[in-house]
Amino acid sequence: QGVCVDAVNINMQDDNNQQRQSPPRHFLLMHNPTKTTHLGTLLRCAAAFRAHQVLIVGHDKFNAQGSFGSHLYLDIVAFPSWECVVDYLKRGANDDGAHHDIITDAASAAHQTSTIDSSKDNSIPIVGISGAYGGDECIFSSDGVAVYEDADTGYATLSPRDAISSKEKKQKELPHKSYPIHTRPFSSDVCFLLSKDKRGLPISHARICDSYVHVPQICFDADDSGTDAQLNTLEKIPRIIQSTLLETATIYSIVLHHFSAWANYNERNFAENQKFIKDTKSNMRRRLCRRYGENVTKKKKDANNDLQTEGEL
Repeated sequence: QGVCVDAVNINMQDDNNQQRQSPPRHFLLMHNPTKTTHLGTLLRCAAAFRAHQVLIVGHDKFNAQGSFGSHLYLDIVAFPSWECVVDYLKRGANDDGAHHDIITDAASAAHQTSTIDSSKDNSIPIVGISGAYGGDECIFSSDGVAVYEDADTGYATLSPRDAISSKEKKQKELPHKSYPIHTRPFSSDVCFLLSKDKRGLPISHARICDSYVHVPQICFDADDSGTDAQLNTLEKIPRIIQSTLLETATIYSIVLHHFSAWANYNERNFAENQKFIKDTKSNMRRRLCRRYGENVTKKKKDANNDLQTEGEL
């Protein structure tokens, strides 16, 4: 069940992948604003494509309906804030040093500083998955397309509004371009930032991204938002509108297909019941996920218990 990596024989765009003992990792980063947010379908896709971790910001509970138990095969970590998860990724997704609040003494703080310094080269870039909302023909270009902040919608868009609308002044261009996913602009581990809204990323989320990718989509219906005079004199603009966009889970699966093909992931095999063979189920938790910093807190508690036990002896 679920989406599976296709068998693809390709020439690797980056020879470094062939020299690595393991393929590049991919993470999924999402916002979880409520305890009832439906994440099941996306988690099922992440499990099918062997996501290294799923990082959620907000609550540590969510609606897993639609995952069909696949969330149990994922390492899902809940973070209290966006600043916390960005710091985690900058340190190469290493939670041994965990959260600054956990560090209580100078020696531990110095150790954490050295850990951060030594892991700068291991920083995992955040790649935002942009919706094709607002895009025109340029979204198919391998040169990439500019990403703008649309103050009216609150989302990042792939092209400014028409100058005729006089709203273009409200849009600020973000520093990084968005590239069509078929160009596979990857070089290492990556964390995909995904919004559940088909239009793409909210502006506040788009600002923390190091780059963007999008799935180009063809619009068969022209945009009739112009005036009658404009439509009589100008060709209709084949602009993507919200109703024509693919569902978020489909977009995410297409992105992961291209990443896993680029990273040379192995195809999953079939079991006798014609279902895909899953990874080993985690031995931990009956809970949906773990909170960021739990491992460090547990290690410190275990260390304190060991010291107390030695003192009693």
